[in-house]
Parts: sequence; structure tokens; C-alpha cells
Amino acid sequence: MEYLLKSILCLLLLLLFHRLVLQQEVLYRFNRFFLLAAVIGSFLIPLVTIEVAQEVAFVPVSADVYSEEVSLVEPYQEVVEMPVLEAENNNTAEVQIPWQEIGWAVYLLGVVVFLVRFLRNLRLIYNQVHGNLKVTYRQETLVLLSELASPFSFLRYIFYSKSSFEKAGIPEAVFLHEQCHVRERHSWDVLFIEALLVVFWFHPGLYLSRQAVKLNHEFIADQQVIRRLPVSEYQSLLLAILSGQQGVALGSSLNFSLTKKRFEMMNRKVKKPTTWIKMLSVLPILAGLIYLFSKKVPAQSDGEKNRKDSLEMEDSPKEKLETHILIKADGQLVVDGQLVKIEDLEGLIESKYTTHDLAVISGESGVEMGQLADVQEALRNQNVRQVVYQNSQTNSQVVVLEQKRERHFRDAIFLIESVDMEYTQKRYAELSEKEKIGLLFMDKPVEKNTPDNELLERWKNDKEFAVWIDGRSVSNKVLSNYQAKDFAKWFQSGVKANARSARFPQPFQVHLYSPKYFEESFGPNSDMFRPRTNRDTITITQRKMTSMKDLSRYPDPVTAFLQKNARYEKLKASQNADEPEVKAEIQQLFEELEDAYSKTPDNRKHRLKKPTPPQTSDSKILGFEPGLADYVSRYATYQTKINKSGFFSSFSQLEMRQLEKEFHALESDFAKLPLEEKMQTKRPSFPFAKLTQGKQVVYKKLSDLTEEEKKNMAC
Repeated sequence: MEYLLKSILCLLLLLLFHRLVLQQEVLYRFNRFFLLAAVIGSFLIPLVTIEVAQEVAFVPVSADVYSEEVSLVEPYQEVVEMPVLEAENNNTAEVQIPWQEIGWAVYLLGVVVFLVRFLRNLRLIYNQVHGNLKVTYRQETLVLLSELASPFSFLRYIFYSKSSFEKAGIPEAVFLHEQCHVRERHSWDVLFIEALLVVFWFHPGLYLSRQAVKLNHEFIADQQVIRRLPVSEYQSLLLAILSGQQGVALGSSLNFSLTKKRFEMMNRKVKKPTTWIKMLSVLPILAGLIYLFSKKVPAQSDGEKNRKDSLEMEDSPKEKLETHILIKADGQLVVDGQLVKIEDLEGLIESKYTTHDLAVISGESGVEMGQLADVQEALRNQNVRQVVYQNSQTNSQVVVLEQKRERHFRDAIFLIESVDMEYTQKRYAELSEKEKIGLLFMDKPVEKNTPDNELLERWKNDKEFAVWIDGRSVSNKVLSNYQAKDFAKWFQSGVKANARSARFPQPFQVHLYSPKYFEESFGPNSDMFRPRTNRDTITITQRKMTSMKDLSRYPDPVTAFLQKNARYEKLKASQNADEPEVKAEIQQLFEELEDAYSKTPDNRKHRLKKPTPPQTSDSKILGFEPGLADYVSRYATYQTKINKSGFFSSFSQLEMRQLEKEFHALESDFAKLPLEEKMQTKRPSFPFAKLTQGKQVVYKKLSDLTEEEKKNMAC
């Protein structure tokens, strides 16, 4: 409780300093970081510990010395037991109100309410983004709202009324204001404080901080606008927008705190001497708050410190750096005296030991190589790289196992796949321990396991099991032609719901091996035990998969898609992406990727990356038919041009001819839109008349035509 009170008071004092000193100057970006640092610092300052020297009062010692021994026996006192009345017992047994439990219940209720509010606001914005039309305008993403609302922004989205956008585009001042919010990432500041309010909903300083941060964001955006536009024109626009509806709670709204303060700050000039003095005044204020709210402890002399350190070293146990593992002949492990199973080793190391720099392994006689290999893999997965083998038998087994693995793979060629789907060639000796983990290596024959009749009968259920015999999918009814002894090996695996397909919807898969097929797959002369040569290429991927072939040249469908997508993304990000040849290749790759993605079964799409459409610098989608989003974006740009400054006479003849060409192109594209998309937007119009005066062609606004000109044009 003391910590929270200090934290709240610290933040309130910092905000008071900001309000009285810093907010009066044009220090908007400095104030932004000051406010965020004040919130963070208010939680950290009470945790600071400062040693304070204490004065020891001098106590004079009396000169009188008494030689008598001090008696440690108290004088005898007679103890009389008093009877306790029943009524008194009843009074002392009054029911106490559990204030602490009530307090926690109220706090947790507040956390739940504010968390629901926070998530609800995020959900509202998510619905706005995904429920309305999005267009790209001057390298920014506009979300066109169907209802009337004042402009606001959140993260990388600018929200604007669709009807206003189609009618007259977006005013330059509004766009510059919201663009500043987006590019300065103001939404993250608000999200940070809103997240803190979920936990510290009772903190008054956080509410004031949120208000100050939002207002400072508006100062920054206002300053960005008035650098390009007259202040009076911008203020008039703000007053006009004030009548609009408010944006959502988490967004940066144009009319947030539209007060006299913002108008005053627009006209305020920078005073460098005063500005520097106020910025430097932060340091003594910060030092004073640290001294005031920090935790103070008495300073110790060097002798006391050394004595305390030596006592702590004697009392504290040494940090555990070693993990002792005994492999028993029955397959179980003894880890630091605790009996565990091999499958529980990783979890034990991860949960119990904070440091395990060294593992000391020993084994009983009769321990198999496979058991030792399992322990090694578990240690590698937990980043235990230093291993000591305590007895000669275990040590020799490790050496023999690694020698066999090295002989098996030493002549093979390994391709290491990167995140960008590029491949680096290595030899076995160059592989890291992490890369070696995925290599399938068997040093002993695979054991046979014949199913029993009960299992064979269960597998006939085609609702539960998909069956493969000798690597081929078969109908469950085929099992009626077999007996259990016809199979040398079987294994069954579960299939997750998202991995099932229309052809194989069953939750389980069963693979059966005839004796002949078992020998071909797992026998001593099978390919599994064949030493690899320089004709063998093994690909180690980033997707927890190791392929026994060259995926760079002979990829499977998923790898081929990812390789093509990597090439596509690389070309899109390249500097010459706007060159005609590169554009054509980008477009072709996108069409191929989109076609492949659409044909991929739903249960495999999670392994792929959905291709994103290519875009040029002006955000027009390459090679696409004029879809609704593309049309609305170009229509808005066109409308903004024709309503330039509200005066049509300012256009030159060249600009007018260019506008006329854009109008005809938009009119053609509008005609190609489906009927349902036409109903969502507007047909372009050209509000000028093309007149011939002598030998010169002039353009005139339709509303400015004379009656005679209208009659001649049959308007």
C-alpha cells in the first residue's frame, strides 16, 4: 500500500510540473516522452534504495559502577485466577468483517470491468476496419465509414466518412493531421496507458496522464498542419468539424479537446532561452522526487559491509550448476536422487533447475545405446551443451554412437534452409548440434509388433480409422481379407481436426506392414540403414522437417509454394520493383501463388502464407481489373483535384485536359463495375463545360455558364 501511495503521489507531482511549466512551451515532442517517462518512472522511483547517513546520539556513561550481580529472577507475584463469565466470551467472539477479502474482490471486479472495456474498444475498432471499405490514399490506409463521424486515426488506419470522401475527397488539413498521428505512432502511447488502467484502474494519475498525452498528440498534429496551411484557415476547419460525431475511445480524433488552449498553442512561438531552462529544470525535479519517494536505509561502513558479505557467503548455499543423471538398466532415470521416466526429463530440467550448465551422466551395466541417445536429445533441447560421462562404459557408448552416426552421414550433402527459403550447403562435420537433432539415425533393427484380432476388428470402423497397407490407402472393408498374423508391424496415430480432409476425415490413421514390405522399409538391407553417399542430399528446413532429398531442386508442393512466395516478396521489396520487366514478373508470381493457394485443401493452408497483392508507389494494384477499392481510391483523388481550394479557375489548360482524361478513364471503369458495387459508390462527373472562344478552347464551371451558353450547349 505504501508503494502504491508513493507511486500515485510521484506521478501527480510530475503531471503538475508538466501542466505548470512544460505545457506552456512549444516542446511537444519533448513533452510526449516526458509524459511516458513520468508514468514509467512513477512506478520505478519508489523502488530505488538510497543509503542515508544517520547521526548516532552520544549517551554519557555514568561513573557509578555497581559490583552487585543483576538478578534475573523476578520478584514473586501472586497470581489470582479470575473466573471468566460466559457473557464476556460471547462479546469477544463477535463476527469480524473480512475487509481484506472484500477489498480484493472489489479490485478484481474492477480489473474485469476495465479489461472488458479495453477489449470491447479494440473489438469496435476491429469491426470498423473489417466492416467498412478500405482504400489506399497517398500511401495511407483510409477506412471509409458508412455513418457520419469526425475523422480519427488508430494505428495505421485513418477513419473518414465515406459520403464526405466520395463527395469532396478529404481536406488537406484533415489528412495531414491524421497522417501525423499515424506516422508518429500516437496510438501506442494511448494503448500503453489503457493497458495500465486495466490493472491500476484506481490510479487517478493514469487518467490525468491519458488526458495529457492525448492533448499533446493534438498539439503535435496541429503543429504539423500549420507548417503548410494558414492558422486561421485550419482553425475554421476545426470549428466546422466540431459539430461532427466523436471517434472511438482509443483513436486519435481531430476534435479531441478542441478548446481555447489548442488555438493559443497554434499561435505560440518558440522561445529558445526559456525553453532550455524549462527542459533542464526537469533534472532537479527528478532528483528531488527520487530523494522524496525512494526507500531510505541506514548507510553502512565498509567494515560492516565486508562482514555482512562474508556472512551471506557462508550462509547461502552454492548455486546448483550440475545435474547428475543415472541411467538405469530398466530405462528409468535417477536425476539428483529423484526417480523419473525418460519422457519426463525435459519437463523436470525446465521446471526445477534455473541453471544447468553441466550434466554428469552415468549408466548401469546393460544400458542400451538408444536410452543414452534419448537422454542426449533431451539435454540438447534444454540447451545443456556440456556433458560429462562419469563411467567408462557410458563414455564409450557415446563415442561409439557418434562414430556410427558420423560414418552414416559423412559423405552426404546437407542443405540448410533459411527463413528466406535460401539454401546453404554443408557437410556433416559442419552441422551444429541443433541441426543434427532432426536427422533420423537407427543403430539397431526396428522391432516387429503384430496386431491382435481385437485391434484388427476395431480398424474396420471407417468412421474412426483411415487405413494404409504397405503404404497404400485402402478401404476398411479390405481388412476382412486379412488375419492379424499377415502383418509384421503396425502403428496408429491421431489426426488433429485442422489436419483432416474431405477424403480422410477420420480422427485416427493406421499403417500396416506386410512381412515383405517391412523388410523393404525397416530391414537391415533397407534404405534406412544404408550409409549416405555424396549422391544423397538431405535438406534441413526451418519448419521442423528433414527431407532426404534436395528440396531446392525437387521441392514438395508446400516447399515449392514457399520458395515462390519468398521470390515474390523479395522482388516486391527490391528497389527496381517499378521497372516494367520486374512488374510483369511480380504480377505473374502473384497470379500463380493466388491460384495455388486457392486450390490448396483447407487442412493444408495453415502451412502456407496467403499472398498479398502487389502494389506500386501510388498504391494502385498492378494489372487488376478496376475493382471497387481501386475505383474509390482514384475517384477520391479525382474529386480532391477538381475541388482544389474551392476555385476551379485556378487550373491551367494543361491541368484541365488531364482532369478530362481522368474523368473519361473513371467513367469507363465505373461502367465495368458489377451492379452491387456500383450501388456502393458514385458515378464520376466532370463539372466543366468545354467552350470554344475564337480559336481557343476554354473550360468553364457549369454553374457559371450564361443562359446563351447553356442554350448553345443544349444544357
